[in-house]
Amino acid sequence: MNLFDLTGKVAVVTGSSRGIGRAIAERMAQHGAKVVISSRKQEPCEEVAAALNAKHGAGTAVAIAANISSKDALQALIDKSTQTFGKIDVLVC
Repeated sequence: MNLFDLTGKVAVVTGSSRGIGRAIAERMAQHGAKVVISSRKQEPCEEVAAALNAKHGAGTAVAIAANISSKDALQALIDKSTQTFGKIDVLVC
């Protein structure tokens, strides 16, 4: 039994373009989750998403930049995440 099976789950990880956030996103993908990579700048998010997709298969990760101090940006993050994956099961901020 795998205690960390996230197959079929969708995780939004803010601050996931580097450091601890990136490590969390990588582990979520390793355990089967679809992952939304988010931080303030799109380019670093895309780099992380591309690395996860290369390692875990196309469609594993998507990059959606958002400044979490902005209510409008947060709403856009949630809207784009659900449009892409249909749901959100896990949120890591």
